[in-house]
Amino acid sequence: MNVLCKQAIYDRSGRVAFYEVFIQDSITGEYPEGLDPLKATTLAIDTITELNPIRVGNGKIVFVNVPAIFLEASMFDLLSPDYVGIELVENRRLSKELFEAINALLKKGFKFCIDDFGFEKIDYLPLLSKCHYVKINLKKNPYDKEELKEVIGILKSLKKGIIAKHIETKEDYELAYQLGFNFFQGFYLSKPVRFRDTRTISYLKATILRLYRAIKDKDMKGIVDILEKDIGATYKFLKFLNSAYSTRTKDISRIDEAVAHLGLENIAKFTIVLALSEMFVEEHEMDLWKRSLFRASLAERLAQMYAPHVREKAYIAGLFSLAGEALGQKPEDVVRDLMLDKEIVEAFERRLNEIGFILSLVELLEDNKSERIISRVSRIMNVDPEAVKNSIKEAEKESSELLSSIT
Repeated sequence: MNVLCKQAIYDRSGRVAFYEVFIQDSITGEYPEGLDPLKATTLAIDTITELNPIRVGNGKIVFVNVPAIFLEASMFDLLSPDYVGIELVENRRLSKELFEAINALLKKGFKFCIDDFGFEKIDYLPLLSKCHYVKINLKKNPYDKEELKEVIGILKSLKKGIIAKHIETKEDYELAYQLGFNFFQGFYLSKPVRFRDTRTISYLKATILRLYRAIKDKDMKGIVDILEKDIGATYKFLKFLNSAYSTRTKDISRIDEAVAHLGLENIAKFTIVLALSEMFVEEHEMDLWKRSLFRASLAERLAQMYAPHVREKAYIAGLFSLAGEALGQKPEDVVRDLMLDKEIVEAFERRLNEIGFILSLVELLEDNKSERIISRVSRIMNVDPEAVKNSIKEAEKESSELLSSIT
């Protein structure tokens, strides 16, 4: 799985100056093997556009890796030069068209950085006058200490910001600082932070919005058509039906039969569960996924006793309550992006409403299932403590069944 990461770049005062954004393989931590560079660039730009670059960089500029031969001004039409920069990599086969694209982007106000700079690289030199920053690999460059100091001096005289990358130890940092670098990047200062599975939000939006539109219109045929076009969704849908709703009286092998058997309410639940399962795909994230399912199920049960009219919304809110840990975004931003119900957004914004109240009880019971806490919750809800205990047990059972059905 490919993930989008960002890594902070610091100035000489130790403050974050800007970020670099790049695609990584979530397992190896390296550039994904076999991934086309143009696709990687497109994924990064699309995700930054969708998330809002201000949010990605916390108001700082984020530099996107772009192979020079793929540079097109149109790729950046939806991005502001105030918050997005361009880091040129693999600068070979420079052409007239490339320089025209760079000039067009410079006119718009975009800042450029050259990766792995060296005066011995002839291809880089024509780009030097166009760029604002250059990066030099502290570990792998052809210069000795004195030569590197001289290179830095020349670049400074040309008014370039110089970034030392691969700062992996305290000694690396002290050396780079002494040599006169303006900026510093590396594991010693800050590791890359994953902030978005590049597939997740687009998948969530496409799946949830299409199916929810069909559900809202009570268009059973439309639901069937949507599911049948996605073999993975079809498989998971039937697996979900088998594990969670095994009381049926006959085998179901057709999607239309399954849809009719489940009904609109349970299809809505399946839609959310299926879409969110794409968020929790790594082994170390399965605990988050299980907790999300437990929270959803418990929220639905508590709502049934306390405020039945928000039962479905409470379920969805429980599912998204850990989205921040999975995506690095606030849950309210995620559900707002997905255009989910206003009451759910308000609950995550800690506004006083019934869904938010139920979520607070769920979090309390998740952390502590002691008799004392259960008794307190039952008094607040004005229900029998046994009803709360049974809700917890049923939520634990359902979350385990749903997890096995989706994974």
